[in-house]
Amino acid sequence: MRAPAVLFNVVMAGCLGGAAGYTVANRASQDIIVQVQQEHDLALVREQELRGQLQEALTARAALEVESQRLQTSLAERLQRLEQLAGELARQTGQEVVPPPLPSPEPMPGVEEGTTE
Repeated sequence: MRAPAVLFNVVMAGCLGGAAGYTVANRASQDIIVQVQQEHDLALVREQELRGQLQEALTARAALEVESQRLQTSLAERLQRLEQLAGELARQTGQEVVPPPLPSPEPMPGVEEGTTE
């Protein structure tokens, strides 16, 4: 009768050890899942922050483009007015009026040709 009792104790010890091991592994797995979920949540928050910053940057860029166009137009108008005044002054003083050279279209700095945005 001793052999069946020993066998029973070995089987019971194996079952208890397996159950204890499963419990420990399950808790560790749950801890890892919680940690990964927290990292995921933090990543989502960071993504939203970055999207907000990107939107602000795009809005600022659009405003700068509008302002740049306005300044460019204003400068062109001033240049035209100065050329007109120079022509009038030259005629009044009897000097020869030399027409200004035609401006050559220059690409804006920082913008590559052939690219679309």
